[in-house]
Amino acid sequence: MNSVISAATIEARNSGWDVLGIMDGFEHLIEGRIEARPLSITDVSRIHVLGGSILRTSRANPTVRDERAADPDWRLHASLESLRKLEIDALVTIGGDDTAFSASRLAAAAGGALRVAHVPKTIDNDLPLPGGTPTFGFETARSVGVQLVNNLMTDAMTTQRWYLVVAMGDPLEHRGLKDVHQARQADGLIAGELFGDYREGGPRRFPDAHR
Repeated sequence: MNSVISAATIEARNSGWDVLGIMDGFEHLIEGRIEARPLSITDVSRIHVLGGSILRTSRANPTVRDERAADPDWRLHASLESLRKLEIDALVTIGGDDTAFSASRLAAAAGGALRVAHVPKTIDNDLPLPGGTPTFGFETARSVGVQLVNNLMTDAMTTQRWYLVVAMGDPLEHRGLKDVHQARQADGLIAGELFGDYREGGPRRFPDAHR
């Protein structure tokens, strides 16, 4: 994320734009609080070598509706109002499918007053990019996962033990499959999609064929 923040800031500054870094994703925009910091080239010129984000992140989602409120879309409208107060007319968002959807909804609700560019950063690799291009973060998570699986395999052979590796990701298990495939070390794989779709609301069932 810091690499994206650095590149976007440097390009914008060199093009004559002022840059504000919004802290904690959409969280403070939804709450109507102004939590932002000006970013200069000096501020970001070395952060590309650091992991994480100098602006931090959050799970706040402005598209979540509140059906009990007088304005069910108050989160979305509050975010737009906060951006208006900051006098922001161009927004760069970084994240996965939730963030991409939120950015598109903000742009649509702004009616042309806000231009949005989204950078696909997610370890789930679940955004439809052209030509099978992986999302930012996926390749990093995959390479680290492969290294960890290889290290565990070495330890398993040395100590004569079994290890169970659980890899987080979306229900399609893209990263878990890649970790195992690239490491070429696993004796077996249990992927979530083998046991039905938990999004249907019922418990997962374990078919005899996969026991």
